[in-house]
Amino acid sequence: MKKALLVVAVIACLASCKKDHPALSPLNGTWELRSVSGGFGPAVVVEADKRVTYQFTINSKYLKTDAAKTETRGEYRLNLTDEYKGYKIGSITFTNPDYTDAFAVKADTINIGSSAADGPTYQFIRIKK
Repeated sequence: MKKALLVVAVIACLASCKKDHPALSPLNGTWELRSVSGGFGPAVVVEADKRVTYQFTINSKYLKTDAAKTETRGEYRLNLTDEYKGYKIGSITFTNPDYTDAFAVKADTINIGSSAADGPTYQFIRIKK
């Protein structure tokens, strides 16, 4: 009986301890906007003083800082649906404001947006883990 209680206690403890792991969140870290592309046009490099940054945490929170140093906080959710040429692809949903867009991540590069209908695609590079 003591062994059974010990096993139940260990399982309950492990189940209640949510341990975030960086591998579970491919976005963990700080990302900086480097280029914008759309339609058939070439990618446009974003000047350093106009770059937006996102800081993503493994507990699904984000902090967005624009070029004017205005901060927006919220939560995000990834829905990874496929892989293509090493990219994990799917959608990303932000809560502030509520917004969902196409998404692709590979190593230290993320692309948010879709240029399928001349909409912009924003390429971010990880600058800090």
